[in-house]
Amino acid sequence: MARYKPRTDKLEDLEDVNSALREMALLEREIEQIDSEAQRQIADIKGDAAKKGEPIRARIIEISTKIGAYAEYNKDDLFKDRKSVELTFGCFGFRKSTSISVKKTTLELLRKLKLERFIRVKEEADKEAMAELDDETLAQVDAVRKTRNDFFCEANREEVNKDLLKASA
Repeated sequence: MARYKPRTDKLEDLEDVNSALREMALLEREIEQIDSEAQRQIADIKGDAAKKGEPIRARIIEISTKIGAYAEYNKDDLFKDRKSVELTFGCFGFRKSTSISVKKTTLELLRKLKLERFIRVKEEADKEAMAELDDETLAQVDAVRKTRNDFFCEANREEVNKDLLKASA
């Protein structure tokens, strides 16, 4: 549920606050419906675009495959001195690419062979664990515990839904 900071409008008693929370829940519900409809429309548009673009993508792959076959067949003539051929409407060629493929066992084997320098470890302060430290220890490591008393309010949407069901019955 979303949390909101208060506005300066005055509420006189707890009943006013309760009514305000009810209105807030109704408004959040309305926003969710709007967002949900927008997401559905976006999904429909993306689906339509994918369908419309499908034959075009297939044609691009077909053309690319033909150019690749031509390049492979004429590799010795076209690429003896160079890696690519520049033409008016683009270029084609061969690029050397290298990648490392690892298996689930690779990490453990790197450790066994004492190849730790090939293991990536991200180090950062664990703030959740540091919450257990006393303030003196925190000060020794240039950290400070900050305590705030922030106001919040949350609407109980379930109760509002129940109320709406009662009213419609």
